[in-house]
Amino acid sequence: MENEETKQPEQTPQSNLDQREEAPTLDTFALELKNIKANIKKGEGETTTLKILFYTGLAVLLFGFIYTNQTLQRAQHQNIEANINYLQHQVDHTLLLLERKLHEEIQDLEAKVNGTSMPNIHQTIQRMNQALDQMEPQTTSIGILIDKVKRNSNELSQMVRSQEPQQ
Repeated sequence: MENEETKQPEQTPQSNLDQREEAPTLDTFALELKNIKANIKKGEGETTTLKILFYTGLAVLLFGFIYTNQTLQRAQHQNIEANINYLQHQVDHTLLLLERKLHEEIQDLEAKVNGTSMPNIHQTIQRMNQALDQMEPQTTSIGILIDKVKRNSNELSQMVRSQEPQQ
């Protein structure tokens, strides 16, 4: 019997130890599960926050890129317009200088020709008017036409004279 008694107390402490070891293990697992759940929820929150920050940053970068691109395009467009205006001004100026030079050359040639044999426009108009004065109209309509031609030729002569000093 002693053997049985001795065996029983030994078995009792072992079963108590097993229970004690199992109890903290279950509690430990329960705590670890709670910690894992909390960490998962915390990680989900952090992940959501990181996603929000990432997409916000991406949106800001995209907006910045588009804004910068538009600003650069606008500046390039203005620069091109300024260059076109400058070149147009240069072309106009060059054409004006060429026109003046050509006109001076024509006047020089005209003066050379006028000096030798060819009369200028004023002299031609004056001779035409003198010839018209010597004509006697046969009808009133021809008289009216002669007067109209004289007036027009005088106006033309005055217009040419008014243009000469400006050139």
